[in-house]
Amino acid sequence: MIASGLHALALALTFIQSAPQVPVRVACIGDSVTFGAQLADREHDAYPVQLAARLGGGFEVRAFAGGGCTLLRAADRPIMETALFRAALAWEPDVSVVILGANDTCSGGRRRNWQHAASLGEDALALVRSLHLAREGARVILCSPTPMFPGLPGLAPERAADLARRAPRLTAVATMLREAAAGAVGVEFLDLSRVLAAGEVGDGMHPTPFGAAAIADRVAEAIEMHPAPGLDLAGALGSEGVESARSEFYGFPSVDFALPEDGAACTLVAPHVAARGYPWIWRARFFGHEPALDLALLERGFHLAYCDVAEFYGAPAAVERWERFHALGRRLGLAERAVLEGMSRGGLAVFAFAAEHPEHVAAVYGDNPVCDFRSWPGGRSGKRSDPDWERCLAAWDLTEDEAWSFGGMPLDRLEPLARAKVPVMLVLGTADDVVPPAENGEALAARYRELGGPVQVWRKPGAGHHPHGLDPVAPLARALLSAAGFERNPATRAVPSAEYRGVPAGWGGGTWWDQLAALRALAARNPELRLAFLGDSLTQGLTGSVDRIAQPGGERAFDRFEGARAAVSLGLSGDRTEHLLYRIGHGALTTLEPEVIVLQIGANNVNAAGHTGAETAAGIAAVVELLRAREPQAKIVLCGPFPLGATRDDPRRTAIDRVHELVAPLGDERDVFYRDLRPLFLDEEGRPNARMAADHVHVSPAGQAAWLAALEPLLAELLDPR
Repeated sequence: MIASGLHALALALTFIQSAPQVPVRVACIGDSVTFGAQLADREHDAYPVQLAARLGGGFEVRAFAGGGCTLLRAADRPIMETALFRAALAWEPDVSVVILGANDTCSGGRRRNWQHAASLGEDALALVRSLHLAREGARVILCSPTPMFPGLPGLAPERAADLARRAPRLTAVATMLREAAAGAVGVEFLDLSRVLAAGEVGDGMHPTPFGAAAIADRVAEAIEMHPAPGLDLAGALGSEGVESARSEFYGFPSVDFALPEDGAACTLVAPHVAARGYPWIWRARFFGHEPALDLALLERGFHLAYCDVAEFYGAPAAVERWERFHALGRRLGLAERAVLEGMSRGGLAVFAFAAEHPEHVAAVYGDNPVCDFRSWPGGRSGKRSDPDWERCLAAWDLTEDEAWSFGGMPLDRLEPLARAKVPVMLVLGTADDVVPPAENGEALAARYRELGGPVQVWRKPGAGHHPHGLDPVAPLARALLSAAGFERNPATRAVPSAEYRGVPAGWGGGTWWDQLAALRALAARNPELRLAFLGDSLTQGLTGSVDRIAQPGGERAFDRFEGARAAVSLGLSGDRTEHLLYRIGHGALTTLEPEVIVLQIGANNVNAAGHTGAETAAGIAAVVELLRAREPQAKIVLCGPFPLGATRDDPRRTAIDRVHELVAPLGDERDVFYRDLRPLFLDEEGRPNARMAADHVHVSPAGQAAWLAALEPLLAELLDPR
């Protein structure tokens, strides 16, 4: 349902998921970003539509949005004076997600809104009051505007200049909205200033379908978070007799104080909205440096903590200080178990504390961590630092001779940590010559695995000691969230794709939804199909997107091997496990009843989305489980993902190896037949052979023939019994 007016295109689309219980009503209130301006397929790709898919059947999502709408009541298009806002109030939503403020930054021509900017906080609270009057106890999620990108290539000069004037004002808008939310009951602030990358906007501001998906993901997280009341850190510290000074960390409120027992410098940063249980992450060193992970966890309800142990190099004095810090944090209301973050020399402190107190540790994250101080600062094979070496020996009360035979390194003290099954996450630059991974991170990972401890390593090929961090940080953040009890695996959630493809990508134009409809129509016309190949572009490549049915006597490898078997390729370029989960319930398989399904999925999870091997494997397991439930008549032939990358140490290759390790047990040789075909595509040195395409992702025509030939004996047994 779309209402239009002279000054605003009002959106009131209803996306209802059937459910036995009364669904939670979610109102998306906003401007053109919420409306879906610039999207070719707004009915499928606008962020409220994608949000509905992510939230599922227990929610009903409606959008109330108009192009050009403002939060300011004195501006030219105030949303509170529109029919669409009155419609939102009449609907009485349980949750309202408000994304406004971008149009309030306008100051040129007839749109002189910014002169009223001082009223943004007041007007935001007026909007909130209206929503609370409409439904008592309703949640209101007040969002910052999404970012603008005035430097985006291809923008018209006047457009770039306009965005360049307005973009800096977004920070002030976010600050005023954050302060308004902090002083109101039933209001949560959600910072969307980092939710989009430049490639996810089309005109410097409005999201592409992928950008709308990113907004939907973040908003869904916020809605599902079940927030806890905020902690009064300054007040609680005062009750402990500790004086503190208020400050800010990237817009998050923080307090700085001295640890009572010894005066150590400490900082606690509070999230805008606290997660249940009040989880926290400790920085051991270099507070504020490369903060992407800290910001990602703050945005998801974690507190961020720092207690200076720099001069101790992981010695017992560091553990003792952190014991006192942990006890104080517990009295303030923070969780029993913290995530420990050790960057560089901070690795000594986090692993020392974790070894002594695994019961206090949710996970340990080491970023090019020092795990043996003889490596750095001792300089055994790392970089020598004489001043640090002297301080390190003094902290440990060791002579140099004693240090070289010392047996109390983190590498020597992993057993308690492994016994407690504390997850260890490592990010390592393979060319780090300051803290060489071979005698630090890699050595620790190998020893931890031997002890049965869970460890996950992200390697950065060719990277040195700097820069620290993982880019993008999302896979690491998800892993740490999971370790702290906040599981959210995108690979296991059935959602439609935001993909859209041009002629070079193999679809001949159109959107993912066009392809979904075409596959459904193909299945309806050919219900007799017995063999279905299900997957992504590797499967689509067997036939292309047009003539998907194997033809007897045809020239393609698919025709030669499967032409007599009524076979079809249901591969869609760009699909990941989550998209396949959606297609199983809404695509061609709702009509077909194949006897055998060949499944090849997971490459895009790793290659495009950055999902970990464990996440991808869980997604594949979810696909297999759903196929067995929805298609009980079919045998499933599970081809694990083919190799990625040019070398064995490519992180994507490592992730694929982990996928195979985890999905192999799915094959029971009765209903599910697992086949590892990776050797077909690699030479003896682990390099891609001629059966892989030049991009080291797809397979060549020779690779397609080898794939089908390898499956032939099994398919003959399953489909052509004698």
